[in-house]
Amino acid sequence: MDEHTRDQSVEPPPAGQNPPGWLPKENRWEHDTLRQATIHGVRLTNAGDYHEAHDCFEDEWFNYGNGTLEKSFLQGMTQVAAGAYKYTGFDNTAGLRKLLDSAHGYLVGVPADFYGVDVAALRDDILAIRRDPSRAQSLRIALDGQYPSARDVDLGYAASLP
Repeated sequence: MDEHTRDQSVEPPPAGQNPPGWLPKENRWEHDTLRQATIHGVRLTNAGDYHEAHDCFEDEWFNYGNGTLEKSFLQGMTQVAAGAYKYTGFDNTAGLRKLLDSAHGYLVGVPADFYGVDVAALRDDILAIRRDPSRAQSLRIALDGQYPSARDVDLGYAASLP
């Protein structure tokens, strides 16, 4: 575990849930900052704040080396947010499809539930949006079995990133 990915303020998963990334014997996340970025990024995505969500995921991916599961996950999440932003902000269907193809490639090897994200459902959503791009406008990502929306703290987190 890298000390630069530690943040003791990050909460554990809901009771009874032990997604990959959670270390139950140690009662902490393997990479707290990844969980933190994921919480904020998912909430922002679900609220339609795709640019800010992209920033949350992208900033965190630089903490991980090439070929790591964490980096693949974060790059996939970044591409999903970027694709939704291209489509909803600029009506760029080709850009959406290209970014979703990339996202799917990154997420294909990630566990079905990773750091609380329902990656299996997200992969299915990516394929459905590829077929019907208008579905990008209703993209929602499950986190800990729920579909949380953004709060002021999430926008503040995104704004604080370099």
